[in-house]
Amino acid sequence: MGLQYHSLITSTVVVYIFVLKTRADRGFNAALLPRQTSAPGFVDPVIVPACPSNTCWQYSGPPPEICPLVDGPCPDNSDASDNGGSTCGMKQYTRDCYCNLKTGLRCAWSCSWTSWWDTEDWFASLCPDSPALKLDFSGLPNCARQCLDDAIFEYGCLTQSSNCFCARGDLFGCHEKSCSAGDWVQIENWLRDACSLDAEKAKMALEQGTFTIGDETDADEVTETAARVSGPPSLPPREPPTWDESFIFAILALTVLGGLGLWIYTCVAGRQRRIWQREHRAY
Repeated sequence: MGLQYHSLITSTVVVYIFVLKTRADRGFNAALLPRQTSAPGFVDPVIVPACPSNTCWQYSGPPPEICPLVDGPCPDNSDASDNGGSTCGMKQYTRDCYCNLKTGLRCAWSCSWTSWWDTEDWFASLCPDSPALKLDFSGLPNCARQCLDDAIFEYGCLTQSSNCFCARGDLFGCHEKSCSAGDWVQIENWLRDACSLDAEKAKMALEQGTFTIGDETDADEVTETAARVSGPPSLPPREPPTWDESFIFAILALTVLGGLGLWIYTCVAGRQRRIWQREHRAY
């Protein structure tokens, strides 16, 4: 019985993983449809994976000005979002600028984990050489390096990208683990590079343990008379179950369902066996 139960649970988990992979593959392939690709050299925010709460683009106006906005080419002007379509936005970004942003996906941070991971996958396929794809922990002092490495992954930033970590805006208390004043300076410098924070925000991050990010801008292009229009305000940090907690919940649910199914099967089989035995005794 124990072996049968183990086999049942194993089969259930395998099927569950297969279904998840199939859905992921389907979503990834959908992201590569011809109508959802940007023109060479440009990034159209319309093609960011859909999420009801993201602010990466909108019908009524241009997208957040995280890069200089340009009039990119559309496959068909009648499909442009300002004409009621959804395949080409009113304004676009140059790929060189967009792919070099370290927090360019902040507009999708309010989405669910599944939508967020889809967005990260889309960004990785669009910008395979982006510095945002993987945080470099080597610049951190020993007192905080491994702590942050583990905490960021356990929180749910599975790829450990700067997009995820910086949007979350949490040091997870790692800066308080026997770090000296010199270590804090090192962490501050690391934050400024990893999340494009200014000195004041990086310092406050160490004092408070959390931080918020704004739109990335090129300081050389911003002047007192012609500052860029800022995008939407920073979104509040969310507190969903971490990915490992969600996985444990799923396994527990599958185990309960498997146990219930096995119990029902045992009861039905036992009843049928007793009926069969009574019928054969009658003869």
